[in-house]
Amino acid sequence: MERLRSIVSAHRLWCPLPAPTDVLFAAHRQETFVRMVLVGWPLLVLLLVMIALSGPLLFADELVGNREPYWWPSVIAESLIVALTVGLLYFPFFQKRYQALIMVAGALALAIPLLGALAMDDTRLMRAMSYITMLIITILVLVLKLSLFNAAVTCLIAILVATGITIGLGVTVDWALFGWHAIGSLIVNLFIGAVQERQERISFLQSLLLEHESAERERLNEELARIAAEDQLTGLPNRRHFNEALTREWDRSGRTRKPLALLFMDVDYFKRYNDSLGHLAGDECLVSIAGAIRSAVMRPADLAARYGGEEFVVLLPETEVDGAMDVAQRVLEAIDAMAIPHPASAVASHVTASIGVAVMVPLGEKSQRLVDAADAALYEAKGSGRHRIVLGH
Repeated sequence: MERLRSIVSAHRLWCPLPAPTDVLFAAHRQETFVRMVLVGWPLLVLLLVMIALSGPLLFADELVGNREPYWWPSVIAESLIVALTVGLLYFPFFQKRYQALIMVAGALALAIPLLGALAMDDTRLMRAMSYITMLIITILVLVLKLSLFNAAVTCLIAILVATGITIGLGVTVDWALFGWHAIGSLIVNLFIGAVQERQERISFLQSLLLEHESAERERLNEELARIAAEDQLTGLPNRRHFNEALTREWDRSGRTRKPLALLFMDVDYFKRYNDSLGHLAGDECLVSIAGAIRSAVMRPADLAARYGGEEFVVLLPETEVDGAMDVAQRVLEAIDAMAIPHPASAVASHVTASIGVAVMVPLGEKSQRLVDAADAALYEAKGSGRHRIVLGH
């Protein structure tokens, strides 16, 4: 991305793109303007009609003799080229080869007025055909968005075809006038096309950079939100996240009239564990306890979180008493199964936990009532010997 930023900030006559980005730019251009041609082809038809009518209206006196048969066949030929090109663009095969198709159609469409500019023996008509040539080049380069190189090749092919036919027919040509009007218009339009394509390349790069910056900003916001909601030690949601979830689920439970259960647990004699084995061992113990709690919580809607210190909570939406007691029993068994040695415990030789359970259907109270009920049950479990589950009243 730094390289793309340097390209955008550089004040160059051209805007070269790295290979992968150049491919993306070409594909973007192709997709955009295939769609534009398919939608805007009536404007091309209208333009052809205006050109067709302008001949008899503006050049009635000049379109006589051997010049008269040239105008309408030219208009018909241009119309057939436009119709065939638009028709082919409805097929995916030609959509993928948009540039090549426009080059062929453009060379043919451009060769017809160039041939007229060469063959007309009337200076005014020759200039008119040159202006039509300029219009076609403008459409190819500025509207249909041929790349600069392809536009130059298309113009060169058209010139070679027109001059070859003219020379083959032995027509006398004012080459100086042709060069001034036709060749000069090609160069001017190609220059304008180069300036516009450069700006399009810069705009495309800027859009890529904006998308990248937007995606990066969104990623950082998600990361910050995750950090703000996660306990850094255990990886479980933190108390702030739990409080938000509790409020949300409490309100939802109040609407649905379905019970909401809360498990409030505390690691037994954890201060003694820290005093005897050190705080590093204490941190490792809490991480293990968090893993055991996480393994016992089965449903995606259930939330296990670290409440603070050695206290943990599990929020169980739409859970009856039996379901809440089952989860609490699984948590207790998972902690016991780890058998983390606890040399200072008064209830067992390994780390244990006490759990208070509360189950309620909200009836207009605040969610803190559920927390208080589970905390009271936990206090009762600790007071009655620890290492047990107590259901709150």
